Amino acid sequence: MSSGWISGSGPYVDRFQRGIARLTGRRHVLAVSSGTAALELALRALGVGPGDEVIVPALTFVSPAATVRTVGATPVMCDITPRDWTIDPALAASLVTDRTRAIIAVDLLGHPCDFDRLSELGVPLIEDAAQAHGAGYKGSPTGSFGNISIFSFHSNKTISTGEGGCAGTDDDELSDRMRIIANHGMRPERRYWHEVVGHNMRMTNVTAAIGAAQLERWDELTARRNAVADRYRSSIVDDAVGHRPVAPWARYSCWLHPVTVPDRDELVGELRSGGIDARAIWPSLPELPLYADGVRLPCPVAAQVSASTAWLPTWSHMPEEDTKTVVQALHDALAKRGH
Repeated sequence: MSSGWISGSGPYVDRFQRGIARLTGRRHVLAVSSGTAALELALRALGVGPGDEVIVPALTFVSPAATVRTVGATPVMCDITPRDWTIDPALAASLVTDRTRAIIAVDLLGHPCDFDRLSELGVPLIEDAAQAHGAGYKGSPTGSFGNISIFSFHSNKTISTGEGGCAGTDDDELSDRMRIIANHGMRPERRYWHEVVGHNMRMTNVTAAIGAAQLERWDELTARRNAVADRYRSSIVDDAVGHRPVAPWARYSCWLHPVTVPDRDELVGELRSGGIDARAIWPSLPELPLYADGVRLPCPVAAQVSASTAWLPTWSHMPEEDTKTVVQALHDALAKRGH
């Protein structure tokens, strides 16, 4: 603040971008105003527009589908696998048509997608690692896969700038295109010369300064949140409760700890009435009328996970006593139902 550099120009933006590049191994990283902005930027850089289709997972926060709609394309819903709750590569292959321009692969709830199988489909790939700070796939970090990868740094994420996001790529041309689109379509070497219709998607220097400090604690913050998840897993012993499945090739990194429970809505209501901020997970995207035209195949796994899963309160500095309070309330609520 004292430097006076508070807008989208300033040394902390560069510092933050270099830090993410080091963590992910990406050649280019562009800090932007949100994870959603990063997704839209990725789609526009890949040339996705009206008449095109983009395959998205049937269970995720709405941003991937919404950004596809924003650029004028159709989001096509693909079911997830029961093995890891991420997009099913075999089903994705069956949904590819001559109108398919990209696949958005969401590292759902901190678990990476099967990128080897997805890359075999020959379709440009966007890795949405918004929820997966610190996760990894076969030894490589999330945020390093696909033609373009994105992170979110929203306030509920493990690494946070309040609002913010970034897009990373190893492709020089895609990087140049994203930088132009994110800065009003203006070429950096010729000020006020606009070659494409762009947007203002820049991250502020103030936001990036917060992010630069967060990156210094990347390992600490991700480890602390994973420790909370470990306490939940070891303490919740009721046979009626299921935890998020993890594939053997994945390095899972907890965002919010999910559990599958019977009578999910009633149980969440009871926990909330007792002061426990449990929440039902999102509805599956095929359930939303806005996206019904993109449902080509049934998505039963997404529907089942959506209907049975709740998040338990999770944050990096959550005291052990608070974890015990949540677990006891969950066990008590289940006992009332005879589980």
